[in-house]
Amino acid sequence: MWQYEKKLQYPVRISNPNPALAKLIITQYGGPDGELGASLRYLSQRFAMPYPELKGLLTDIGTEELGHLEMIGAIVYQLTRNLSIKEIKDSGFDAYFVDHTTGIYPQAASGTPFTAAYLQSKGDVITDLHEDLAAEQKARTTYDNILRFCDDPDVKDAIKFLRQREIVHYQRFGEAKQSGWNVEVELLTEPLKIKKSRFKPFAKDGQPRLYKL
Repeated sequence: MWQYEKKLQYPVRISNPNPALAKLIITQYGGPDGELGASLRYLSQRFAMPYPELKGLLTDIGTEELGHLEMIGAIVYQLTRNLSIKEIKDSGFDAYFVDHTTGIYPQAASGTPFTAAYLQSKGDVITDLHEDLAAEQKARTTYDNILRFCDDPDVKDAIKFLRQREIVHYQRFGEAKQSGWNVEVELLTEPLKIKKSRFKPFAKDGQPRLYKL
């Protein structure tokens, strides 16, 4: 069960509308490496995760990704407020406007609608962790690309925050994979079978490894 706090994780206060930029940023709402896919990926993977420490990590990060989805929605909304018909036409926002007016719709920058094919939930610990590591780096790269086209300091501030959180999530998943696991794999028949696994949630100093979000 979730409790909703009525504020954004990080403030979004954009003064100047820019529908052309909104067309790019919306990819992090419903694009292939966006926040919607990220939240669904982690919150789906957690059900089959056999270790409570990793289940907690997936729940925490998946929940935070929902907050990031809310931030992206707020950015796109503020970039497309009070547009004139001329601004819509000149920015190339008219195709989106015809379908959705200025409603927030989950799609990529290319206009492709969101699909569950963007994410994977395999039910295998190592497979899912590698999926998650790659997902965070792809999201970070997308934010890098957005920043290359953004000269509005209000927008850049929020995007830089989101980019930094992708790096933190990557680090947390990396700790889970590299420091947390001692897996003995025995090749009996195809595919590989995990003979024994042991999760180590604590560092040598006794502090938890995984909950620093």
